Amino acid sequence: MYRLDPAPPKLPAQEYIVRYLIEKKDKYLTWYLHDQEPALNKLAQATCERYAMAEHFADIKQAAVCGILVALQKYDPAIGAPFAAFQKRYIQDGIDDYIRTAQSGVITMTADTYPVLRRIMAIYHLNGDDCSDSCIQRIADETGMGEKSVRKYITIGTLNKRRVDFYRQYDEDGEEAGEDIAADTTSQPDKLYFRAVLYDALHEAYDSLTYREQRTIAKHLGFCDTCWSVKKAVLINGEIEYKPVKPMTFEEISHSASRKSDKASERTYNRALEKMRKALRYYPDCGNRSNCKLRGS
Repeated sequence: MYRLDPAPPKLPAQEYIVRYLIEKKDKYLTWYLHDQEPALNKLAQATCERYAMAEHFADIKQAAVCGILVALQKYDPAIGAPFAAFQKRYIQDGIDDYIRTAQSGVITMTADTYPVLRRIMAIYHLNGDDCSDSCIQRIADETGMGEKSVRKYITIGTLNKRRVDFYRQYDEDGEEAGEDIAADTTSQPDKLYFRAVLYDALHEAYDSLTYREQRTIAKHLGFCDTCWSVKKAVLINGEIEYKPVKPMTFEEISHSASRKSDKASERTYNRALEKMRKALRYYPDCGNRSNCKLRGS
């Protein structure tokens, strides 16, 4: 999403920020995001796995970048702390804000109001999802809020499309069940599981290749060899635009890498695919499962 081709000058991360703040040139910010993208990918992936929101990877990553932009407005190099440490709280705030409102169509939830929403929805559910006046009054009495406010929160909660339940699950003895509060309860967890296994296996197989093999596969198939994005960020008249990564023929790859023959890249490509097939065949999470979608890949 933020990779630049050709890559910008390699500088310490702090140097990009200092130059950006002094010279006020956007190119330093784009260079910084290029440098930070691998770390952003890991953070977004971890968040997706934690909240069972695999399809929200790009949006969560963007939320993290919004946090970086907020941190830039408040950062002063004179305080002595590196920006990489200073930005962490703002990045997490940006991600938390997105998680709170993801897919809900509600942008009014804040760190203060979201716990109130969860509490009201928990009481609402334990009372059988009853919208009667008596139930609304009971919730209002328990929370110390007015009936009008309670109805507004319930409306927001019932229209919310997020998968994560507002309330914990309880067994017949009144004990909290083992399900996590962020468990996926309405989608198809088996498909999400196997998709996660697929991604993990592919990434691990790709990481097992040599640098030359990774570059050859990425160039021929048309994706970034470090972040796997099919688009690249380019500066055009001072503005960032995202262009598709154009797949290259084996001849083009060989010429660009000054290889001995046009067939050299094709041999490297086929050798890399075979190595990945072997890695996928023996991947621990699918090698012993007859229904794993990786078998035969």
